[in-house]
Amino acid sequence: MSKVTREELVQHLTPPPGITIPPYPAKRDKIYRLSLVLVGLGLAAEGISGILGMTQAQFWIQGAISLIFIISGWTFLVWLKQWRWIVRAMVVLGLIVWPFGSLEAWALSLVAGAIMAAKETHCFHFWAGRVIPWYTLVLGVLLVAGLPQPYMGVGWLGLAVLWMSLAMGRSKLPLFEV
Repeated sequence: MSKVTREELVQHLTPPPGITIPPYPAKRDKIYRLSLVLVGLGLAAEGISGILGMTQAQFWIQGAISLIFIISGWTFLVWLKQWRWIVRAMVVLGLIVWPFGSLEAWALSLVAGAIMAAKETHCFHFWAGRVIPWYTLVLGVLLVAGLPQPYMGVGWLGLAVLWMSLAMGRSKLPLFEV
């Protein structure tokens, strides 16, 4: 992450003219930051389970990750209401379809996560947020193509590292309150 000046931080915490959002207390920002860490840990667990061939564990870990994405999607700070609701709808649908379709659930959750990562990068210049959307796309293609589990496990671990890096960058910023 490049250094974010106090002025840039204030600018990013000031809604553009005509935009109003519900209050965003510091407690909500803490929850958001914790959810980013949990996404990274969940993806690491998914990767390790994949490498070890533990498909039943992967199913339940995916459900947990979908639930964590709901928390991050609901505590995600973005000015444009339509983006807030697009992300929220995707993460909720990701959890709803999870028991019925792994690919669909991953697609919804990971695309919503990629949107959040891209927004974080737009505002705060995190290197991982620039990579997450593209990495997610490649991982999704490999998932659809049916790459064997041990290799997918390595892919999930790579995505986990990216999310943990993003979470670490976000943790270095002051708590947000709007």
